[in-house]
Amino acid sequence: MENGAIKNIYLLRHGKVEGKAALNGFSDVLVQTEIQQRICESLIEQNLFLDCVVTSPLRRCSDLANLYAKRMALPLSIEPEFQEMNFGEVDGVAFDELDDKWAKLETFWEDPANHQLSGAESLQNFHDRVTQGWSQLLTNESDNLLLVTHGGVIRMILAHCLDIDWKNPSLYSKLSIENASITHIQITQFAQSFVSVKSIGLPVL
Repeated sequence: MENGAIKNIYLLRHGKVEGKAALNGFSDVLVQTEIQQRICESLIEQNLFLDCVVTSPLRRCSDLANLYAKRMALPLSIEPEFQEMNFGEVDGVAFDELDDKWAKLETFWEDPANHQLSGAESLQNFHDRVTQGWSQLLTNESDNLLLVTHGGVIRMILAHCLDIDWKNPSLYSKLSIENASITHIQITQFAQSFVSVKSIGLPVL
C-alpha cells in the first residue's frame, strides 16, 4: 500500500447452516440455496465497491462467494487459512448427541486457550493460521475486498486488529457475530498502517 492509500475489507459470516445445532468447524455443512441467493441479492443491493472476493474453502462460504463473484464479475480466490477452527471429535456432532463429551466441551468454552478438545486444532494454531492469512490479505493489490468466512475467524481477526487478548474466553462467548452479518475493517497507510474497525456484525438480511 502506498502512503495515503485506504484498503477496505468486509468480513461476511456465512448464512445459517442446515441440520441440527452443532459445533461446526471443519465439517462441510451447507446453507440452503435459497438463503445463499437471498444473502447474495442483499449484498448486491448494498452497493459495496469491491475489487475481489476471497473465501474459506468450506461450502457454506464458498457457495455464496462463487454466487456473488459471478453476479458481479469479480475475481475469486479460495484461501484455506480462513477456514473455521477444527473442533476435533466433537466437530459437526449435534449438541443433543454429544452425551459424555459435554463436560469436555464446557471446559473448553470456559478456557479455550488452555483446554484443547480431543483431536482438535489448538487455539494457538488457529490464531497463527488466521493472522498469517490476514497478513497475506493485507498485501493483496485490491483496495476493496469481501472475505466470506466464519464466526471464529472474524473474532480472531478483530482481536488482532483491536489488540485484544485472543486467549480471553469472552471473545468467543460474548462477542456476537451473527450469521449473514458484515464486519468492516479499514486500513490507512501513512508512515505506518492505521487500522480502524468501522462496524461489527451488521446484519445483511
